[in-house]
Amino acid sequence: MQTEQQSEQLLGLLAQRLDLGTSEQDTARTLFRQCWQILEADTRSSVSLLQGERNEEVWRGCIVWLLKSIPGLIRRSAPADSKEPPAGLPLSEILNACHINLISFFKELPIVLNKVKPQLLEATNSTEDFEAVLKLREWQETLVSLQNIANKYKDLFWNVQRSSSTPKQPLLRAGWLTFLLLKAQLLPGFPDLVSCMELLVCVMNLFVASSTLFPEQLHELQSSSPAAIDANSKFNTLKALAQQARLDYGKAKELMPQIEARFRALLESCAFSWVPTPLPDNIPHSQAAVLETCCVLHLQGLVDTPQHLTDLVLSLDQAYQTYYMQQGEIDEREFLLNDFGALASPRQVAGAILPAAAQAMAAAAAATNTAPTSASPAAVHATG
Repeated sequence: MQTEQQSEQLLGLLAQRLDLGTSEQDTARTLFRQCWQILEADTRSSVSLLQGERNEEVWRGCIVWLLKSIPGLIRRSAPADSKEPPAGLPLSEILNACHINLISFFKELPIVLNKVKPQLLEATNSTEDFEAVLKLREWQETLVSLQNIANKYKDLFWNVQRSSSTPKQPLLRAGWLTFLLLKAQLLPGFPDLVSCMELLVCVMNLFVASSTLFPEQLHELQSSSPAAIDANSKFNTLKALAQQARLDYGKAKELMPQIEARFRALLESCAFSWVPTPLPDNIPHSQAAVLETCCVLHLQGLVDTPQHLTDLVLSLDQAYQTYYMQQGEIDEREFLLNDFGALASPRQVAGAILPAAAQAMAAAAAATNTAPTSASPAAVHATG
């Protein structure tokens, strides 16, 4: 009884978010029950690929995501008086409703799809390659890369901010949210690792450019990246970040103006009382004699004033929430505090098409010439 109630609640969420009509809801419910019965029957089989396990929460999430993602299973429709499409039902919302995580979902999804595929092919009257339609390989490889990027971000953040007096946790979140928003604006849905890392170091440089580097912090940065000191004895913050991330500084420098322009637009859209309106074209850095930031916007107080930083985090988080509910699938904010590294080792099942996530992790590490690392505990948990 409880299982049936939970399934009905999840199907109700699907119907609400996709604005399904009565016939579409009936179709979704019928397909759900048919897929569920197939999985139940398989667990009773002595040759079960599911090896007798009853992963009911994961089953629910997998089936509902397949129903809403495979074209032709249920028709998406908007209200007659609506000028915009429904916000949809992101995968992360399905996972939350089922109380499961990304690791469980992506390890079990290929297995579930392998078992219910004949039923779904019959329902769509097609012979499509559902793995390709759903972009399962791209999804899992991208998520593994994203975990690698999040780990690298936290390592770089700690190297730069170790001696800073700025509250660490808000600044960590501000940088990650800015990266996610600009990634959504500038990069394709399944971006390559190097493009993401180039964007990341430029975003980090934006916040360094609006910081005051005290002598101890500047000395540590100079000591860790002596090659970033130019002929005029100025410390180049972008060059230091690019070198630590093992990226091409020239490409990062070329990208910096575009990233700065996007960040300027984000700040202006937030309409903070402490941000000049309009923003000047050029705000010199107070430490221009010793720093080269490759930026023209140095907004004093953005990072160094705790309330300003809090305001920024709240606004960026709301902007990302809006994007995620309208266009997103995965809530990428979770990667900042959770470790989804196990996505690199999905269950191996005969006949299932599994993404080559382990190869993606190796390629990600090779692309940055560094092995994936865990976040520094101090960087993640510090509050000031």
